[in-house]
Order: sequence, then C-alpha cells, then structure tokens
Amino acid sequence: MKIAVSVGDINGVGIEILIRSHKEISQFCEPYYFVHQKLLNQALKLLNLKLENANLVAFSKAEKQEFNFVKKEKKLNIFSFTSALEFELDCDFEIKAGEIDEKSGAYSFLSFQAANHFVKQHYANALVTLSIHKKAWDKAGIKFKGHTDALRSFYQKNAIMMLGCKELFVGLFTEHIPLNQVSQKIEFKALAEFLRDFYLQTRFKKIGVLAFNPHAGDYGVIGGEEEKIITEAIQFTNAYLNFLQSDLETKKEFLTSIKENKRNNFYEILENKKLKKKLTENFKQKCFYLPYPLVADTAFTKDSLKQCRHFVAMYHDLGLAPLKALYFEKSVNVSLNLPIIRTSVDHGTAFDKAYKNAKINTKSYKEAVNFAIYLAKLRQKHNFEI
Repeated sequence: MKIAVSVGDINGVGIEILIRSHKEISQFCEPYYFVHQKLLNQALKLLNLKLENANLVAFSKAEKQEFNFVKKEKKLNIFSFTSALEFELDCDFEIKAGEIDEKSGAYSFLSFQAANHFVKQHYANALVTLSIHKKAWDKAGIKFKGHTDALRSFYQKNAIMMLGCKELFVGLFTEHIPLNQVSQKIEFKALAEFLRDFYLQTRFKKIGVLAFNPHAGDYGVIGGEEEKIITEAIQFTNAYLNFLQSDLETKKEFLTSIKENKRNNFYEILENKKLKKKLTENFKQKCFYLPYPLVADTAFTKDSLKQCRHFVAMYHDLGLAPLKALYFEKSVNVSLNLPIIRTSVDHGTAFDKAYKNAKINTKSYKEAVNFAIYLAKLRQKHNFEI
C-alpha cells in the first residue's frame, strides 16, 4: 500500500515525527515523502537524526503532470513529480524552528497540494497530512483555512470531518460555525444525506447519533424539535440503507408495488413523500444507526462506549470535547466523502517543541497511516469510485 505524506510546516514537529516513525511505518506500507532533499538535510542536521531507505518526492510546478525516478543517494530514493500547483515553489530557505514564517507556510501548502495530485493520479492509495499552521498559510496569501477547506474547494465536494481512533470515532454534522447557527442547520434532507454518506464511507457496524438538546429533549420538556428531525433522518437513512443493500428483485418488487418503477435514486426518494413513507415502513431489517438520538452527557461513559463507539455529533464541541479528553494523543483527523482518502494527525505544529529533541508523541501519525490503509482497503472491497 502506497501512502503520500505531506510534511506540514517544516518549522514545526511534523518532520521529526515523520523521521522518527519511518522505520516502523515502512514495515506495513510504502510512504512517499513530499519534501526536498535540501530541506530534509537541514532538518536531519538540526535534529541529529538519520533517514534511510525512504522515498523523497521533489515536487514542482508544471502544466504537464509527470512522475519519475531521479536517483538513489545516501540510501534515499529521489523522485520528481510535476503538477499544476497554485504558485511557484521556493524551497531555498532556512528552517526557522518554532517560528510562524511565510516561506514555510507556502511550502507546507504546496507539499500538501502536490501530494494530493499524486494520490488523485493513482500513484498512491491515500494521502496523510502532517500539521500546518493556519497563520503561516495566511501570511503566505493562501485563502484556505486548513486542509479540509482546501479539499472541499479542490474537489467541489462536501467533505465530512471525522476525528478519533479505533476506540472512538466522532463525525461532525457541522464544524466551525457559531453555536447559535447550529439549530437551523439541523434539517431533515441535509442530515439524511450526511448520515447516508457517513455510513457508506466508513461501514461502521453500529453508529449512534448524539442528541442536540440536554437529555435528548426530555420528551419535549427541553426543546426537542431538533430531536424529532434527527429521529426522522435516522429512521429514513436506516430504511434507505436496507433498501440499497437489498437484491435487485426485492428492489424491483417494492418499487413496482407502489407504482414507482423508475424511482430508485436517493434524491428522488427523499423528495417523494409517498415513497419515503413506504420505504421507512417496509425496510426495517437492520439498524445501521441506533434508532433514536442518544443523550450526549452519558454516551461517553465507560459502560456506554462498550455498547457504541462510533458517533455523529451535531456540532463541534459536543463530540470533540470528550474525544480529546479521552484520546487526544492518538486521535486522527479524517476527510470523508472525497474522491481521495485523506487522514491527518489531530494535533498542531507544536512550535514550542520543534527541533529541541523534546519528547514527541508519534501515536497520532501512526494511527493516521493505519486508518488511511483501512479506508483504502475498504474502498477496494466495496468498489468505491476513486
């Protein structure tokens, strides 16, 4: 399995995490590091470390996309990759450990963009990104607020943000919006589409949807309108997924019975009240999602997590505060619902620890690589378009 790795902000800890993890990572995948040899050598000298038997990809801007082997030097395989990058590359600069810098910000963006093109062209199975600094991107004139924002623009797709590790994963229905705007975003069609995509991208066996209001609305005592919408979306999505996994004869019989022979498209069903109602009534074999919203303040207890460890949260902090309290060091950031697979470490650039040979935790990076491989195998198994 081939993995493209963008190096993140080279003034931060990403390059050290990459170097220290290489021997272990390369035991179960073939990583390609999007960093130029000159910058890597600077980092190795500052850290007093070695990197051997690794693939380096020297990327540059060109209209024609090409990938070639260049040479083997000092136990490193050097490749060149050209693609249509946002702007011209400058890799002739000094690493400034722990500093927010325009040049390192621009370089981290182009490393990410080139690695993305590399995966898009099927030279690798997945993209793993190391941490960038948003202010450094801003100083470099990059319009995106981060990797996910950029990927949405690159592919014109509504990427789903999911964070976690094998012990606990949380998908976010809304992300970085003010809390007072979340309620109006909880709308049946949008939520049903999200739940469908979240399951199809992960194939988790049991998923719980966290309620929006305290105590899941407490039977209407504490709000509860959002919980009604969530329940309806869960029930419809479960029915649709059962329908989707039925054999062709079952689908045909159902559609014929309600005189809707041609309407088997998700959006057509969603828009047709009669078909939506009949579908929900007739396809109840399996619960892909637990049937009702979960009370969020008890969902993350030790006993509850034994029953369900995959969740959808209506807003950012509802799901991520408990996740980071429990598994901050190992959790990863995953972009779902894209033509490519992308995972990332779920921590920042840690400028305060950069190039100090401080104690650096590599768990999140290793988890990101492992989960990227899991998703790549899942796509191969289910024949996802990529």
